[in-house]
Amino acid sequence: MWDWHDGMWNDGHMAGWGIWSWGMMLIGLLWMALLIALPVYIVYWLTTRSPSDGPTEDSALAVLQERYARGEIDDEEFERRRARLTPDGGRY
Repeated sequence: MWDWHDGMWNDGHMAGWGIWSWGMMLIGLLWMALLIALPVYIVYWLTTRSPSDGPTEDSALAVLQERYARGEIDDEEFERRRARLTPDGGRY
């Protein structure tokens, strides 16, 4: 009756699909690519984040200390501003 090659591709049940078979194959390949690329991207994103990406609580205090170290502000102003920035009122 049908030979394997003749039956499947030339005159068999797969011959009438035409563009649909290519479209379905492309969609399958896209899903496989997504299933591979998504976990790879998540791992990349988690491993490349640095701790400085998030908000830092002491950034204002660090700027104040830098200004004091450069001599832009004096002792009195440094202590006054540090007292306002720290939750314990500037006491160590």
